[in-house]
Amino acid sequence: MSTQAKTAVILCNCSGIICERIDWKQVQQLLANHPSNPVFSVDELACGADNLEHLGAWLKSEQPDRVVVAACSPREHEATFRRLLDSAGINPWFMQMVNVREQVAWVTEDPRAATAKTARLIHAALNRVQRHEPLSERSVPVRTDVAVIGSGPAGMQAALTLAQAGRRVTLVEKEPVIGGLPARFEELFPNLECGPCLLEPVMGELLHGHESANVTLLTLSEVTGVKGGFGNWTLSVRQKPRYINPDLCIGCMCCSAVCPGRRPNHWNGSGELAAVDVPFAGALPNLPHIDADACLRLKGEECAACLSECPVEGSLFFEDQEREYIVEAGAIIVASGAVEKQELPAAFAGMADVHTAYSFERLLAMSGPSGGELLKADGTKPQSLAIVQCAGSLDDSEAAYCSGTCCRAAIKYAHLAANKVEGITVTRLIREQSLPGVDAGRQLQHDHSTVVRYDAFNALSVTANGAGRGISISGGATIPAEMIVLCRPLVPGEGTAACSSLLELDLDDEGFIAQMHSLSGSCATTLKGVYLAGSCRGPGDIREAFATGTAAAGLTLSDLVEGRDLVIDPQVAVVDATTCAGCKTCMQLCPYKAITWNDIEKVADVSDILCRGCGTCVAACPAGAITGRGFSREMLRAELEGVLS
Repeated sequence: MSTQAKTAVILCNCSGIICERIDWKQVQQLLANHPSNPVFSVDELACGADNLEHLGAWLKSEQPDRVVVAACSPREHEATFRRLLDSAGINPWFMQMVNVREQVAWVTEDPRAATAKTARLIHAALNRVQRHEPLSERSVPVRTDVAVIGSGPAGMQAALTLAQAGRRVTLVEKEPVIGGLPARFEELFPNLECGPCLLEPVMGELLHGHESANVTLLTLSEVTGVKGGFGNWTLSVRQKPRYINPDLCIGCMCCSAVCPGRRPNHWNGSGELAAVDVPFAGALPNLPHIDADACLRLKGEECAACLSECPVEGSLFFEDQEREYIVEAGAIIVASGAVEKQELPAAFAGMADVHTAYSFERLLAMSGPSGGELLKADGTKPQSLAIVQCAGSLDDSEAAYCSGTCCRAAIKYAHLAANKVEGITVTRLIREQSLPGVDAGRQLQHDHSTVVRYDAFNALSVTANGAGRGISISGGATIPAEMIVLCRPLVPGEGTAACSSLLELDLDDEGFIAQMHSLSGSCATTLKGVYLAGSCRGPGDIREAFATGTAAAGLTLSDLVEGRDLVIDPQVAVVDATTCAGCKTCMQLCPYKAITWNDIEKVADVSDILCRGCGTCVAACPAGAITGRGFSREMLRAELEGVLS
């Protein structure tokens, strides 16, 4: 390529901000002898609509081969000036921007130094732009359907938002019901609203509303494989048999009432369910499901109790089989959630009337094991309750982070316990207290508990004496505690780990799915086309679940615009097959999972759809077989020489 390509240089005053420090006449004199024979245009505000029209005419008149723009940050207007070049008949990638506003005018006080520095930077850009190669964008058709994994509040909100926008959504849920954990909570902080009642409008819309035609719900299902990339994902989904015909069953539960088979009720945390049953009252879809391990008939025994009572013939479908589905989608939203750690610490294990926060929620619920009565294991009401917050959170041996929801939940438990048992003594043991928001402050005014601070969870022990059981703080008081609630850490659920493995998503130090950026990209991942909602990102409450569900849907809608093809940025990494040594170093380091192995040609292959041109693989390749388009070694060397000469 000739190094004498005619180059036009656009110098922007940025409405006086830049020319306060930089003398453009002096810059032009310093660059006049550059081999590219640059021509200059000084503009008051180059990005303005009128100025762009003038610049377009100037470029057509001068007919340069290359263009350098000295203005503001490329993050703001690189796309603007690329469109300018395109309108003037110049390849948009024959342009180099120099950020003289932020990198010179704003930080270099001496005008002479600022002018000299600007001349060096533009000199470097002139050197570099001579080595630019013609690039072109390509467009690929995209699917606008979306797959949502997890049907808690975040997943449901994302699915409903997308369905309301006219998108087809496949909602994949491993449980037989939707709603996640809040559907099992009868009171939600701070206003003690009914959880199922709050969620019912969303669940009803998904199941029976106008937008339900756009939603395919797959319960008892898990994603087993994922192929493709942004705009063209293919998911393999395995669905376990429900043994119920959803088109015939009316949800009367006559079958459950007579079923002799029994199974543990892990949704309640205690008690039993019939082999054919719903997990809890009010669960949606309003359909029972049969546990094959508990059903006598499915185990080969003679039993027809449910068949004899079912009023709709064919509702019980014992011939049901596992199914495999292929789901095609343009984007994936992961809303797989988090769970409370249920294992009790050794100091509390095996004791009666010691609950985790979740099991205590179910004990308080009308649909729970005691019908909403606050009862001990012996059937009597407790006269003292100790709620231990940070019971494993803020603890390096379990979870070093704050679980975020426990303080609010503990205040709620104190309030509910005081209403259920007159005269009960409630003590909250805290290490720290995190209660942001005005609603939390109002609830503290009506707190029904005494607050005692402790230093470390391992400093607590359970003691028993003639006065009854209590929690003893090492070196401190003994708190009466006939019943104990441990607010255990919120940890990533099994579904979150499975999703991260299938999609090859990075995890943070605590095992949650890593966000693209914890502040500015908290609902996106480093893998384009995969978004996050709810507590798979980290601990959060129902308010955050709804907000992030909406946010993830919004990101999906903005990236997958119906009727618009996906435009691929050509500034991506490319592999020279003749020099690739097959070490696969690039595959291990790529943060966007854009590199795969071509087993036929024995060479690394970069997906331009997934690649974001970060250059990690370019720098790491020991054979130098990878080049970053738009950032070749020749370009960078020329730029450095221009700065240093």
